[in-house]
Amino acid sequence: MSYAPAVFRFLAVTVIALGLWAPAQASAVVDGTPADLADYPYFTVVGTGCGGALIGPRRVLTAAHCVESLNESDKVRVGPRRIQRTIILRAILPLHVRELAKMEREFPPPAGDLMLLALDRPVRGVPLARIAAPADGLTAPGTTVTTIGRGAAGSDGSGQGVFRSGTVQIQPAGICADQLSTPLLRDWSLCVRDPRMADPDYPGPFVSACFGDSGGPLLADGGQGNRIVGVVSWGPSCGEERDPEIYANAVRGRSFALRKRPIWAPQAIGRPRVVGRTRVGQTVRCRIRWRQRPTRKLAFNFVLDGRQVQSGPRVTYRIRPADRGRRISCDGGGETAGGRGGSLQLAPARLVR
Repeated sequence: MSYAPAVFRFLAVTVIALGLWAPAQASAVVDGTPADLADYPYFTVVGTGCGGALIGPRRVLTAAHCVESLNESDKVRVGPRRIQRTIILRAILPLHVRELAKMEREFPPPAGDLMLLALDRPVRGVPLARIAAPADGLTAPGTTVTTIGRGAAGSDGSGQGVFRSGTVQIQPAGICADQLSTPLLRDWSLCVRDPRMADPDYPGPFVSACFGDSGGPLLADGGQGNRIVGVVSWGPSCGEERDPEIYANAVRGRSFALRKRPIWAPQAIGRPRVVGRTRVGQTVRCRIRWRQRPTRKLAFNFVLDGRQVQSGPRVTYRIRPADRGRRISCDGGGETAGGRGGSLQLAPARLVR
């Protein structure tokens, strides 16, 4: 769950742009213990390198910055049987979307690093993860919690792919003063670290999520079985320093995660099409079938031989004499309060005559 420009680490592995839109990502548990997936049957591998938790038959909770991991793969694999499903919709916490729009940097992620994924078919026969309620009192400083994942086991990013768990502890927000510099960040985050970091004589390594663990659940047992209290977000290092980690506060985001009708980000069905006669002087249209339509900033891009020639709200393009003999394609996208999205591929190119 980390990334490392000045030693920052996001806890996912890939950083591919979704057309014009995308954010950033965190690995397996450093100094963790190999664990049995059967003990965490709801654990979900998301896209190409994130974790998540099955919280409904067709719903997975993960980190918002894991949207990047979905640009290479729209699949999830659930539990020890690795049940595969396709992601058809995603919804980022609207607060996070708003805060992301204000940022002038790529990371660390802003407050509320939470995202929901809707699956094409229900996952049957798998126990669901439960999110703790505020009344459970499981986010108080001093609470012992468990982090799980299959990311990097070494601070250098090595050892990915082995499922592990590790015991850490929720800390007072003041321990993370450098990472949680605003009231909003403190409200939507959990400050977590290996309690052995408080012992100056203990040399480490320390339990820590790392590259590839982004989006995985942080679990607390309040006497009635594990509950999700957080989601792996980011941290300054992977267990080799006495640095705390930041988890998105899933208890704070519980109503978002369990909302019956989330605000889904725009999503197209299949590829767009360029429709109309592709002849000089004619007007063509970019046709997109929407599973979820944008509600704002709708934009269409027309591309000729790989070069963008028009971008904006106009869904049509008038073919010019200079376009003859070139191949035209298009795509489109926009926003909702739940994030940005659109068509993931260009329309099949058509020859201009």
